[in-house]
Amino acid sequence: MDVFLIPVFVFFFLLVPVVALALLLYAVPVRAAVRLVRNEAMQAQTLEISWAGLGIRTSGTGACRVTEVLIGGFPVFTYTGAVGSPSVEDAGEPAGKSVPVQSPVLPDTPKAGAPSSGSLPDGLPAAAPLQANRIIHSIQRMIGPIEMFGSVFWKASRFVDARGTLRLGLGDPVLMGEICGMYWASRFILLASRVYVELEPVFDREVLNLDITVRVRVNHPLLVLIAGIRLARDPGIAEAAGTMRRQTQGAAAT
Repeated sequence: MDVFLIPVFVFFFLLVPVVALALLLYAVPVRAAVRLVRNEAMQAQTLEISWAGLGIRTSGTGACRVTEVLIGGFPVFTYTGAVGSPSVEDAGEPAGKSVPVQSPVLPDTPKAGAPSSGSLPDGLPAAAPLQANRIIHSIQRMIGPIEMFGSVFWKASRFVDARGTLRLGLGDPVLMGEICGMYWASRFILLASRVYVELEPVFDREVLNLDITVRVRVNHPLLVLIAGIRLARDPGIAEAAGTMRRQTQGAAAT
């Protein structure tokens, strides 16, 4: 009898962590914050996502990007990398080295009177409309799954607030005065919508400085995760991805 209980206990101890993780994913919200900073000296973007004391934060300034893994809000791992693909010199190619260029191989010219294999009888290429129709069909198949995922994400997400300062100058005092009037007229609506952005007008020159943080909360991340898995496994998405991949490979080959 004890031998038969061993698989039961193994299944039980494997099932309990999965159920507990699913409950946590359903009950504990995911919090995301996006911060945009722009002034005369720098321009930076920061994205931070946290869940149950775990988080990841990535920030970029110019060509440098820093990614941090957070536990309890404190970074435990940091990775710094450059934004963009390396150039030929960075990849180790010696400067001034010429790259041999191969001449394209042209197909055999069809005989007179014989129909071309890649064209219609009137001489129009057959590949272009076929590719266009295939791309349009793939986009149409993508609309439904993307709408379903967007609906689930919209229902599970909540806008928390937006805070910061905006220093704006348009170079035209009259136009800037009109912008200030519209801002103060709609300030009550902005505060009711949890948008706490202070406008600092500049009337004598053009300037755009900002430091704004937007925060969003996903109340039931398990529902969004399930919807994301369904989106990734949808045949229409897979077909569209394959079509785009073949199109990219064909463009690169030409």
